[in-house]
Amino acid sequence: MGRHAEWRKIAKKQRRKRIRTLQATEREKFFSTEWYIKQQEIEEQLILEQINKQNEEENEKWIKAEKIAIAQWKRLQEAKERATQKQLEQEAKMRLEYELEQERKKKEEERIKAAEEEQKRKHKMFMDHLDKFLSGDSVEPPPELKVVRETRSDAELCPFFTKTSCCRFGDQCSRNHQYPGISRVLLATNFYIHFGLSNADINEYDTDIMLEYEDSETYKEFKEFFYDVLAEFEKFGRIVQFKVCNNYEKHLRGNTYIEFAELRCAVAAYRALHTRWYGGRQLSLQFCNIKSWSNAICGLQLRRRCPKGRACNFLHVFRNPNNLFNHNQNYDPEREKERSSRSSVRSWRWSESPEREPLKRVSSRRDESSERRHRRSRHRDREDDDYDDDDDDDDRYYRRTSCRRSSYRR
Repeated sequence: MGRHAEWRKIAKKQRRKRIRTLQATEREKFFSTEWYIKQQEIEEQLILEQINKQNEEENEKWIKAEKIAIAQWKRLQEAKERATQKQLEQEAKMRLEYELEQERKKKEEERIKAAEEEQKRKHKMFMDHLDKFLSGDSVEPPPELKVVRETRSDAELCPFFTKTSCCRFGDQCSRNHQYPGISRVLLATNFYIHFGLSNADINEYDTDIMLEYEDSETYKEFKEFFYDVLAEFEKFGRIVQFKVCNNYEKHLRGNTYIEFAELRCAVAAYRALHTRWYGGRQLSLQFCNIKSWSNAICGLQLRRRCPKGRACNFLHVFRNPNNLFNHNQNYDPEREKERSSRSSVRSWRWSESPEREPLKRVSSRRDESSERRHRRSRHRDREDDDYDDDDDDDDRYYRRTSCRRSSYRR
């Protein structure tokens, strides 16, 4: 490189330096003037105003957000307070209810205890009156027994129940049933159970089930039942009527009516024999009113002309052996005392616990229905003679079977 070029380079550099120095000097002069200072102050003031305005806006936003947060927090606290208050109220309510329930239970227990004591006192008084009545010290029965229970007091009396003390609809009948608290007549519902009665509902599938079982056999076993039961009931007093139903209807089937001569005897029999066991079944006794036996017993049945047969709602009864209690006629006490002593060995059926008796099995069936009709028609012709023969053979039959029976036990 030549000298001129080097000199030129240095000259340009110096020239630029002088220019910068001059500009700096002029700039210093400009900044040192009052106008520039005033402009700077104005700019600073504007900047401060903008900053303050921005700060105010931010502050307002923060205040609004804070207010919203405070409101939310207050609502949350109020909700918590309400929940806490509600919980406290519920706890107080539950505590109050618990205290009231405990108080109610205590009062109820006291009431029940007082009622039980009153019931025990009344029961003791009733038993004392009953014992006096049964022992003969009192003429009148306890007043607690002189009540009548009605199923529908506002309805008409049921004609069948009024006459027979039984109704096929039971207590669901639309008419009124009156149950006496005490009477001279005892009813043992479905007491006499026998194969010939329980299998009476024959349909098309079992038309031959009763071919080998005749009514005479049913009547023969009925006599055994008659003497067993009659001897037991006679221990409590004189009986003026004894009827056993042979109806097929369930509400009448096997019902046994026992009418005593005295009210005291009926009460004693009910007290001693109710819920006792006979032949493996529990005995259920109830008092009933039979105002007229002629109205209760089907009159057409006595002449074998009842169109409904054993499905009749009036009483179809077995004929008592030796026509005892026939049409309310009294029987000879001496003869019945001898018969009772003879039948006392048959009291093996009576017990405090269930006993089972083997059911008689039906023999082989016949295939021809014509033979069944023939046997039934032949049986109807000789039925009256069979009943008379059974009465004559009764003493021999029971002397033959009495040795096989155990003694009576309560």
